[in-house]
Amino acid sequence: MKTDVIIVGAGPTGLALAGQLIRHKIDFVIFDRRETTTPHSKAIGVQARTLEIYEQIGLADKLIEQGWIAKKARMIVGGKVRGEADFAQFGKGMSQYPYILIVEQGKHEKLLYDFIKSNGRDVLWQTELETFSQTEAGVTANVKTASGAVETIEAKFLVGCDGSKSPVRHALGLTFEGSTFERMFYVADVVIDWKFENDALMVFLMKNNLLAFFPMVGENRWRIVGTFPEEFARDEGEALYEEIEAQIKKDSEVDLDITNVNWFSTYKVHTRHVNKFGEGRCFLAGDAAHIHTPAGAQGMNTGIQDGYNLAWKLASVLRGRSSLGLLETYDQERVENAENLLKTTDRFFNLVASPEPILSYLRTHIFPYVAGAAFSIDAVKKFIFPRVSQIGINYRRSALSETDGSFAVKAGDRMPYFEIENASVYDKLKEPKFHLLTFFDGENTALGLAESLPDDLADFHELPLYPNVAEIFGVSRTFSVLLRPDNYIGLITEDLSGANLKRYLGKLGI
Repeated sequence: MKTDVIIVGAGPTGLALAGQLIRHKIDFVIFDRRETTTPHSKAIGVQARTLEIYEQIGLADKLIEQGWIAKKARMIVGGKVRGEADFAQFGKGMSQYPYILIVEQGKHEKLLYDFIKSNGRDVLWQTELETFSQTEAGVTANVKTASGAVETIEAKFLVGCDGSKSPVRHALGLTFEGSTFERMFYVADVVIDWKFENDALMVFLMKNNLLAFFPMVGENRWRIVGTFPEEFARDEGEALYEEIEAQIKKDSEVDLDITNVNWFSTYKVHTRHVNKFGEGRCFLAGDAAHIHTPAGAQGMNTGIQDGYNLAWKLASVLRGRSSLGLLETYDQERVENAENLLKTTDRFFNLVASPEPILSYLRTHIFPYVAGAAFSIDAVKKFIFPRVSQIGINYRRSALSETDGSFAVKAGDRMPYFEIENASVYDKLKEPKFHLLTFFDGENTALGLAESLPDDLADFHELPLYPNVAEIFGVSRTFSVLLRPDNYIGLITEDLSGANLKRYLGKLGI
């Protein structure tokens, strides 16, 4: 069997990567040792940046239809509601999807899988990686199929999306350093009979433990995430459900009856990332490359963004448009993001669960009473939403980012969201190619820019420099933005001759 890209693992990261390769018309083989997509909820938070990615292939609205938009949160201390925060439109003006979507991973995976099948492709289920090797020319993988036969797949590249225990990572000899939280976490999907409506995230604030209830689609359905006390001595997977329920009732201090348990699990939280995201023609994405606390619902979304970053670069190299050197920027950009992500999730986890006296006091005596007001302040929204939603991730330090001029938005930033003539600018950015946008002030022209682009490389948009655009970018004169296929700014320039653009494309090997 011969192909362009081998994808090892068909969880959300592998399936989303396959969807992007379909979008870029790149051939691939994807396989997984499981029988099919997961039947469980597992990761449930879908961030705005993921929905922006899905919108390009027509999946955002379909996923939203299957989920619940997190509209508000109630803070509970000592069994009583002490505060409430409204964040249904928390990111208004910053994204077309100004919220967190709660949707089960099982439904999420099935949607991606159906998209793959609708495009004439499929996953090789019950297929396991035995060995693989690589040369300067390509990768050869030996896999064991459902029948027990060993088959060989030859490809130009391989991507390991095979989870935290990644055989691909181990075979490549990459390190996975970090730490492990001593606390045992538990997660349970249940049906609850209690006094609260199924309309808000319920956050139980305590001195030592973590406990949160997330509304799920369906009558009285909830996802519960919590921690056992430090003295709870069990290995992963050993805790009984009865122990979980007892801990929930003790920590919540509310009268509740769990009438049905759909799924539960216990686990230790590790916070680790690889020393690099690839070796030769083999790469890692998702949990194979980074794991961290569940704080902020970042894990699955980060894996999907890994694949989004990698897919267009693989496509450019496979088409002979760019050299192999372009793929080095995948490691450069995503390692830095993984390092920042681990710091952020660790800090957030300490904020909501640390037993330190000062944090504990703030969490139980101050935060519940000020949260509602704080989350309504624009400055707070502009600080928090980009970090949680992942629209704030940037590649400013990347070799692919070049800012020429004085702009409030820099090369390496995600293209800001704004509307032009009552339509999202992202409506113009769906094609899997570069996008050159020139914003005219009515006086200066840029006739040479479009001529600097190969016909099949990019599309070209001439747009008026509307006041809202001028305010976002911090300029009042004509300028141009070259967006990469993942809608991050590669070049932002005031040069209208096309010279800077030609030089930038030459740096990419184009």
